[in-house]
Amino acid sequence: MKSFFIFILLITGSMVAFSQSQSEMNKQAGTEYKEADKKLNEIYQLILKDYAANKTFISNLKEAQRLWIQLRDAQVKVMYPASAKSYGSVFPSCKANYLTELTHQRTDALRVWLNGLPQGDVCSGSVGVKE
Repeated sequence: MKSFFIFILLITGSMVAFSQSQSEMNKQAGTEYKEADKKLNEIYQLILKDYAANKTFISNLKEAQRLWIQLRDAQVKVMYPASAKSYGSVFPSCKANYLTELTHQRTDALRVWLNGLPQGDVCSGSVGVKE
């Protein structure tokens, strides 16, 4: 019986140690989004640098990125069309998580211009055309 009681105390203690308030979860989700956005901007800046000689590409990339930001923001509005208050205290976390997901998707899409495509891909377009 004594072992069982100690076991229960250990389990309860570990659950308390890992619990977070909603405020902490919102803050963590916001931090994760900021990190994802920072990575996206790093990739974007590397592409701008690597392809600087290809003025047409750079112009089109900047336009595409501007439009992607509009699409990202519109996607968030579609996902959460009501006022923030209607989703409760979890909303900042949910919104940040969704923004993080969209940002990771965009980062992966842009990374192609740095990593290239498999050799022999005849539909590579501007990938690798730095001049």
